[in-house]
Amino acid sequence: MLFSREDVDEALQALVDELGAAGVPATIDVVGGAAVSLQVEREALTRDIDAFHPATSGFTDAVARVGGARGWPEGWLNDAVTMYASHYDTADDWDVRIEGDGVVVRVARAELLLAMKLLAGRGRRDSGDIDRLLDACGITTLAAAQGVFDRYYPNEAIADPAWRQLQERFDGPGGRS
Repeated sequence: MLFSREDVDEALQALVDELGAAGVPATIDVVGGAAVSLQVEREALTRDIDAFHPATSGFTDAVARVGGARGWPEGWLNDAVTMYASHYDTADDWDVRIEGDGVVVRVARAELLLAMKLLAGRGRRDSGDIDRLLDACGITTLAAAQGVFDRYYPNEAIADPAWRQLQERFDGPGGRS
């Protein structure tokens, strides 16, 4: 199953409504392909909504109800991206998309999304998003891309496939120096 930008928006609003009605406060931080779609109007569809969110039974139950009402598979909203979380982001790195009844949905801004995609660097799977995000951030040099990455992941390295993509885009083919 693939979700459009509209599917993502509608499901997140339905989740906010469901959580609010159940009295379950939550902050949902949307990242990954769904966030790219919402931030830079990515044309491609996404298979799920990656988000950092609470792991409470009330939250999980609300996610199941929203997904079940749409006939969506379990895991349509998941936190499998937790390993890519930056510990250096701030409130300024997120846009509030929906807010109500103790529930806030925030979407990562383009620079944070770019850094996350560079960390993951899953080849073709991320290459289109990396290019879109580089454009959205106005990045025109390898050094600028490295600077964005280092802001969020100062103790990590850009994944090799993403590094090669950056080098080809900015310097032509070649290896890491």
